[in-house]
Amino acid sequence: METKFNEKLKQKKKRGLRPGWQEKLPIKPVLVAAVAVLLLSVLVLINRPTATVLSSPELDVLKSAGVLRVGVDENLSGMYQSGNGYERAVAEHLAELIFGHTEGLTLVGVDRYTAPWRMNDGELDLVLMSMQKFRQEGYASSEVPFFTDRCVILAYEPFDSLAGKTVAVMEDSPSATLLYDYLQSVEPEMVVHPCADYYTMRVLLRAGTVDAVCLPRTVAATWRESRTRILSFDIGRIPYYAIAKKDSVLIELCNEAFTDWQLDGSFAAWAREFSVEWGVDG
Repeated sequence: METKFNEKLKQKKKRGLRPGWQEKLPIKPVLVAAVAVLLLSVLVLINRPTATVLSSPELDVLKSAGVLRVGVDENLSGMYQSGNGYERAVAEHLAELIFGHTEGLTLVGVDRYTAPWRMNDGELDLVLMSMQKFRQEGYASSEVPFFTDRCVILAYEPFDSLAGKTVAVMEDSPSATLLYDYLQSVEPEMVVHPCADYYTMRVLLRAGTVDAVCLPRTVAATWRESRTRILSFDIGRIPYYAIAKKDSVLIELCNEAFTDWQLDGSFAAWAREFSVEWGVDG
């Protein structure tokens, strides 16, 4: 005997999946997540720098000549001193990427004044420039720094505040930019004394004309004397870049290589080897 209860029970048993159930599944988010994971895996697994960069016509010319000419800062403690240092290690690894060896690598000592015109004259392919990008047009720097250095205060006598102190700094340099920012935001009573070069800064410090000098830590370590000391003021960090002619594929190569070497610890290892401080937050 069929009852209304039995009829309802049969209806429930026959009921299947609701129409349009496929549309309610989170298919798109799942697919997007899967694609993202796949792309990330590919980026991790591929051998960077990309084959496209390494097979460019510009690098083909370098490979054909068998020479890579890299400008480095001369006589800078830990960076390039007596033919050895952090910048040499970076340059050698770039040569390994391009040639597969370092036999064609030539290191040329430069400073911020000579590097632009030597590159303009075709004497350099790349510059590992500490402290400053080129101000002249026609050049590009890597977006990723190969080194970041502390901007420090060096003085003969220790002091706890820069208020009322006269501090020398190289004009138109990253150190000067950081020091002026510090003046405006932290210590408005400090006096900044711009100088044309490090020699003048050293003379002023020795003569007592200024209380201290502001410069990258690598420079301070290079020419500090027994009585001078690095004071504990947080002025900021200075990024060091690779520089080449504008639109040069070498910049793209450096960006990729520098990113890899930050991630795999190569930069930090070289910093320990050459007793320099390294950080990626420049």
